[in-house]
Amino acid sequence: MGKKILLEGKTITDNGIPVTECYAEGVSNAPLVILNHGTGGNRLQMLEMGARLAERGCFCVLVDAVWHGERGDDKLRMMLETSLYKEYYLDMLLLMAEDMSRIIDYYSGSEMADVSRTGMSGISQGGYVAFMTMTKDSRIKAAAPIIGSPDLTDKYGNSLDWDDTDPVVRERVIAEMPLTHYEKMAGTALLIQNSTEDTVVPVTGTRRLNEKLRPLYKDRSGDYRYIEYKGGHWCSDVMLANAVEWLAEKL
Repeated sequence: MGKKILLEGKTITDNGIPVTECYAEGVSNAPLVILNHGTGGNRLQMLEMGARLAERGCFCVLVDAVWHGERGDDKLRMMLETSLYKEYYLDMLLLMAEDMSRIIDYYSGSEMADVSRTGMSGISQGGYVAFMTMTKDSRIKAAAPIIGSPDLTDKYGNSLDWDDTDPVVRERVIAEMPLTHYEKMAGTALLIQNSTEDTVVPVTGTRRLNEKLRPLYKDRSGDYRYIEYKGGHWCSDVMLANAVEWLAEKL
C-alpha cells in the first residue's frame, strides 16, 4: 500500500501567499520543494508532480503565482492582451522570486520541512520563476525547470518582438533577466528540459544558458543536465518523471 498523501490549502507569510501543501502522512524534516504553475493557471495544476514528490519523501508547496488563482488581478489580463507583456512579465517574475524567498523563510522553523534542502520546479511560467529565483536566492539546492527560459529578450507568449519593445524596458530586462546572472545558478543541481519546436517559449534561451553553464559544472557534471525533446509547448510524462527523479535524488 502506498503512502497516504495529505493536501492542505492555506495562506502563508505576511504577503498572504495562497499555497497548497502536499506531503506524506507522518513526514518530518523532509526536503522542501516549491512548485509553480504556468501562465493563466493555478497551483492545483501542479498536484500530480507534488504527489509524486511527496511519495518520494518531499514536502511540497504548490503556489498561486502573482495575479493568478486566489491572487487574481486585472494585471494578468493587461499582461496577456497588451504591449506591456514583457514589462509586466518581468515585474511578475521579480515579485515571484521575492515570494519564493518568503516561502523558504516561512518554513525555516517547520518540523516537517528542511529548508537546507530546498528545491524548485515549475512548468512554463513556473520554469521562468525557477530560473529567476536561482539568481536571487542561493538557498535553492536543486531545480528542474520545465519548458521555461532564462532569456527574456526572446519573443515568448504574446510579447512584442525584441526590436519593437520600448528601449527603457529592454534595458531593464537585460539588467534583471536570469541569463544575465547565469553564474549565480551554478551552485544549484540543475536539470533543464525544453522542446525544440516550442513556439510559446523558444528553446534558444536555454541553449544560450547551456553554453554558459557547462564550463561552470565541468568539475561536477553530475549536478547538471540539459535535455531537448522534439515537440511543442507541453510537459510530457517523461519530463515530469525526470524532474521528480532529479529533485528526489539531489535533495
